[in-house]
Amino acid sequence: MIKTGMLAVTFGANPVLVKKGMDMTVKELIKVLKKNSFPVKGKDDIKAVASISAGNDEFVGNLIAETIEKIGSDGVISLESSSTSDTSVIIEEGMKVIELILALMILALNLKIANVQEIVPFLEKTTQLSVPLLIIAEDISKPVLETLVVNKMKGLLNVAVVKCPGFGDRKKALLQDIALMTGADFLSGDFGLTLGSVTSDQLGIARKVTITSNSTTIVVKARILQIKKDLTEQIMLPFKKALRRIAKLSGGVAVIKVGAHTETELEDAKNATFAAMDEGIVPGGGATYIHLLEQISSIKNSMEDENEKIGADIVAKALLAPAKTIATNAGDDGAVVVENIRSRDWRTGYNAMTGRYEDLLNAGVIDPCRVSRCALQSAVSIAGIVLTTQAVLVEKIKKPRPAVPYVPGITP
Repeated sequence: MIKTGMLAVTFGANPVLVKKGMDMTVKELIKVLKKNSFPVKGKDDIKAVASISAGNDEFVGNLIAETIEKIGSDGVISLESSSTSDTSVIIEEGMKVIELILALMILALNLKIANVQEIVPFLEKTTQLSVPLLIIAEDISKPVLETLVVNKMKGLLNVAVVKCPGFGDRKKALLQDIALMTGADFLSGDFGLTLGSVTSDQLGIARKVTITSNSTTIVVKARILQIKKDLTEQIMLPFKKALRRIAKLSGGVAVIKVGAHTETELEDAKNATFAAMDEGIVPGGGATYIHLLEQISSIKNSMEDENEKIGADIVAKALLAPAKTIATNAGDDGAVVVENIRSRDWRTGYNAMTGRYEDLLNAGVIDPCRVSRCALQSAVSIAGIVLTTQAVLVEKIKKPRPAVPYVPGITP
């Protein structure tokens, strides 16, 4: 897209309008992509996605598929280095909390931490305990967060803060679950409590807390039984709300001990699999992008400016590249393969492994819809920036030092 776009700009196209046309095109294509995605059905689909994401490694595909089958779609998979060459899976029970801001003793707080003065007395008390502290609060202000980050980086505090997700009663119920699950007191501003009055006896304890960029996992178990009991007696919550709480609490935690396989390979397979379960799957091998070409004509008809139409043509040409490259690398004529795919239905594409045109979903040649979507959006975004700025920032390549010639008696 950058190469074609720069050529168009050289011949007089307006880069801003070209970028606008590219953005309009990809926006419409994403709608069609989502509409034509297929939901993940069973272990075979999960295995196929994980295997392809790990470079057609069936062992990794089976490992991820079996792990998700055990922990469920609400579960969490974390990766750790193994002390042996074997790759194994350990299943634990846990709780997943979405919407991480930043953090083993636990404070469940149903109030907003608005200023630093509120939290300083409490932190002074907890630093004497010499254990990590996790604060899960209703909300936290930016100044407080910045103060905690600075002190954490300086090594003065071993603390993390998580903003509790949800709204209203749902958020309050989740904080109650965390408190009861860890043995902490549920501290709420509704009762007139302040952080200054909190003591170490009111903190909860967890065996293990794992924090990632988008979730916090607390490894403990007992609260599920209480919610199920309340659900049976119908004394606590509407049916659907209770089920959602059970799902979050009962989502298992799988720890994959990485041995012979690389951690990056497993991380890619894991992320691709959860992406597929979230947004569905589409035919792989670049076939999906080829089938999206059908939309270009109608998209161009909705545009008034010729520069915008040039942007649409740039995206259209780029959509051919993945399938064409795959076919060429497999020793086939890429242009012929592309035309053959275009004449077939949405599910059909070219399987480079077998050299046949077939139903790619049945053949297990599939991509997560989210991966295909993000790849297209990111490519158009980067190309648009380069076209409009005519510049790109890259890391400076360090030239290797010339080798010192060996001189007998002088060179060490």
